[in-house]
Amino acid sequence: MAKLVHNVQKKQHRERSQLNSRAKYGFLEKHKDYVKRAQDHHRKENTLKILRGKAKDRNPDEYYHAMSSRKTDPQGLLVQSRGLHESLSTDQVKLLKTQDSNYVRTLRQMELKQMDKRKQDLLFQSSGKHTVFVDDREELETFDPVEHFNTTPEMLNRRENRLTKDQLARDDLVDSSKLMPKESLDKKKLKKYKLLKDHLVRQAQLKQVQNRMDMQRELMKKGSKKKTVDARGNVAFKWKKQRKR
Repeated sequence: MAKLVHNVQKKQHRERSQLNSRAKYGFLEKHKDYVKRAQDHHRKENTLKILRGKAKDRNPDEYYHAMSSRKTDPQGLLVQSRGLHESLSTDQVKLLKTQDSNYVRTLRQMELKQMDKRKQDLLFQSSGKHTVFVDDREELETFDPVEHFNTTPEMLNRRENRLTKDQLARDDLVDSSKLMPKESLDKKKLKKYKLLKDHLVRQAQLKQVQNRMDMQRELMKKGSKKKTVDARGNVAFKWKKQRKR
């Protein structure tokens, strides 16, 4: 009687997948993946070994046809040619410059939106002075601003948001002991001003790049023009007036 050894289903040993807790580390490499990576590594090593041998045995005085069709820069790096299309037409160059100008304009608009958003955050500030009028000199000498505004000494200098004692006593407002100190508020405001300054600088730089691109595109058009340079060294062009039909 034949044995039924091969008919019994054997236990399958499978490699585990990446755990959910370690999903941030990416895909878990299996053995078959390691084999492919090792084969690719050895293939590259063999290719480099062959190339090193050819470079070692090469005769520098031997002539080959690529010597007349290829060029190298002063650093010895090969300069690849652009093939049959060595130069683009004027219309193609103008189209490329238009696309570049539109991209820079989009970036500048994004910076302008960020600037407006930052400005809205910084607009909540007081301006001018708060003048209080009294009836006589005695009342002037005994004038107490804390009592007049019905607030605490800590809130006296906060003209933007000077809360009264009744407002501070309410449960739905922040406790006066937990209010952010003035130094912390100044640091936060200074940080917002620095961010706004960065947006201003980037917007100005993008505007210069956009103006330069637009100027280059206009110079490629037909028409009589004259170059002018002012006292500061700024270059400008003036086109001759032409009658349009």
